[in-house]
Amino acid sequence: MDKAVIYARVSSKDQEVEGFSIPAQIKLLQEYASSSDLQVIKRFTDIETAKKAGRTQFNQMLAFLKDNSTIKYILVEKTDRLLRNITDYALVDSLIEHSYL
Repeated sequence: MDKAVIYARVSSKDQEVEGFSIPAQIKLLQEYASSSDLQVIKRFTDIETAKKAGRTQFNQMLAFLKDNSTIKYILVEKTDRLLRNITDYALVDSLIEHSYL
């Protein structure tokens, strides 16, 4: 069974209420992992904008992935929840084979 992490993000507290909430994202991604035979090792969530590099949990996830090279997947509800700037893209690309959903 391949290993994965879940990353869920909203840009603001307002979006948490009005948009696709973090619990809804996690539920969707957990269901996807189960149906795809992926073992979720850890979940990371951010409630902050991704317009600039340096999200708190995003950085913790990158450090975790660096220390756990057997993890092959980052599961996200939409790619723009994960990658919003070129710096973040380069960091993720250097650490992981796949990011899905």
